[in-house]
Amino acid sequence: MIFERTFDNLTEEDIALLNQYFDGFDYQSSSHTFLANYIWRDTHHLSWQIIGEYLCIAGRGDVGEDEREYFMSFPLTRTGKYDIDSLRYTICEAKKIFEKRGQKLDISLIPGHMVHYLTEAMGDAVNPQHDRDDDDYIYLKEDLISLGGRKLHQKKNHLNFFLRNYDFTYEEATPEMVPEIREYIRSKNEYKLGETPEEWKDILEMENRAIDELLKFVGNGLLTGIIRIGGKIQAVTMGEFARTTDRKTVIVHVEKADDRIRGLYQAINNEFCKRLPEETVYVNREEDMGMENLRKTKLSYKPYKMGEKYSSIVK
Repeated sequence: MIFERTFDNLTEEDIALLNQYFDGFDYQSSSHTFLANYIWRDTHHLSWQIIGEYLCIAGRGDVGEDEREYFMSFPLTRTGKYDIDSLRYTICEAKKIFEKRGQKLDISLIPGHMVHYLTEAMGDAVNPQHDRDDDDYIYLKEDLISLGGRKLHQKKNHLNFFLRNYDFTYEEATPEMVPEIREYIRSKNEYKLGETPEEWKDILEMENRAIDELLKFVGNGLLTGIIRIGGKIQAVTMGEFARTTDRKTVIVHVEKADDRIRGLYQAINNEFCKRLPEETVYVNREEDMGMENLRKTKLSYKPYKMGEKYSSIVK
């Protein structure tokens, strides 16, 4: 671990403090919520520390069979603004901590609209690079509900086919359903493993672990949706509000459906979005991780905008 604290054994006061920082700015990023960090805490060896005025989170990424390289997310504020001098202090102190552990400071997951804070604070010491595989796909909720216009005509056809040909029920998940949901998702991923390139199989295994953690929050603020056909779960979606203080943006962390059932993916997405609060405007469906099929699918829904992500080594 790089920093002093992990996301294990947190008190209610710890979580409240962390959420002040996660809620403290409109990061427009699926990576910047407490839940997103909690569920990946073990897979990415996440740790955190408040340095100066900002919350810093570090994690580990694999760069080779034996080599491990750490990164730090862009520091989070709880005041709604960034002071450039204070930000420079925090980054320089974090750099010292990384160097004591023999690591370069690699600041990653920098939302595109926040890159200027980094360059203003660090000048020529940074050279931000666009990480396309980490970009979030952000949609208008109403577009996902209506599927209107020529650009989404095919999606609407698939949805209508499903609605005409299948009797289904839609419901929110309850804690009692968790074992059934877990079994469904694992069987779905086992089916997908057979058609997944070898280099992506580790991602599915990590995803299973993250979903197990996510399921702990069913009935405790997690947004969920389930479609049953013949009483059997055939599609599941799970997400959260991007900030605990408003409902403007929803982040979808998980969406699983049997792709052999035409229109089912469109149906779970549509039914979930129709039940979101009236004040919800955006639906962030996360990144594609560089997976070609996933990228093609996410682009086919015609995102309203991309939540670009950048990274930079601090020289």
